Amino acid sequence: MKSILETVASAVKNEFKCKVYYDEVLKNFSQPCFFIAITTVSTPQTVNYLERKVSIFLTYFPPDAMRNELHYLDVFDRLQNLFNGSIDAGGRNLKIDTLTADRIGEDRDILQVEMDITYLERMNKEVSTAELMDTVAVDITTEPDEEYWPG
Repeated sequence: MKSILETVASAVKNEFKCKVYYDEVLKNFSQPCFFIAITTVSTPQTVNYLERKVSIFLTYFPPDAMRNELHYLDVFDRLQNLFNGSIDAGGRNLKIDTLTADRIGEDRDILQVEMDITYLERMNKEVSTAELMDTVAVDITTEPDEEYWPG
């Protein structure tokens, strides 16, 4: 996931020639800029594989003079063209499932783009050297219940 985040941040920085911040900066940032964050859900599929659903959030703060719909549409179009349906990260080409845009903030003047990616990841589990069990025997003894047990 680190390589995904770094790849997206680098591509955005090169395309838009502006600062890309991670979530640790909360004030005194220069505009225009992007903030980038990532969330993930991991679901085991087999003993050896996980399904990862990754959401990357790009939050764009435009210059004050560019807070208009045409500028936001241009930024979104450039992001779509930049990633063109996939991201090359960590030696893999990961397909972008969805790319959506929304306006957030008190004045709805901040563009937030979400990229969703789903992929399988191999787990590097150590192989157990323990001896496997051959046969399991279970003895179950029950006490008769007079209410339900005739006799």
